[in-house]
Amino acid sequence: MADTGAAADRLHELLNRAVRESVLLEAALERETRSLSTHDVDALQQAVNAKHQAVQGLEEVSREQAALLHSGGFAADTPGMEACLRAWDLEGRIRPLWERLQDSMERCRRHNQINGGLVQTQQHQVQQALHILRGEDTRTELYDPRGRTVASSAPRSISQA
Repeated sequence: MADTGAAADRLHELLNRAVRESVLLEAALERETRSLSTHDVDALQQAVNAKHQAVQGLEEVSREQAALLHSGGFAADTPGMEACLRAWDLEGRIRPLWERLQDSMERCRRHNQINGGLVQTQQHQVQQALHILRGEDTRTELYDPRGRTVASSAPRSISQA
């Protein structure tokens, strides 16, 4: 890109948008955590929709940012961004946005891991309940010759449990 100043201004604008989207994603993930914890299906659906919109916004900004970096001769990755910042951020106004974005995305990653753990725990609880309702012994599982888990004792109906 011929005009480094214009490119730096565009990068600043894109990172501002990315930070806004990442903050929206954080908020959606926090709402998702609360709704998973309270089993509020309506709130969960709203959080998932908000999360989807924020992710779409981040993907759009990311595509634009990658194109801008490539036009400046930089790779669209962290080392490329670091090189770009050294070349274009002469006033030091872009790096703080980049750092805010990285911090926000790290918080999003942690929230997403927590939510994944909550979903996995709830899925395990549902599986346990289904095993009980089917009269399957949930205490010990063995593997069959194909590597699938099987109950260790004969199934019992719920009335026998």
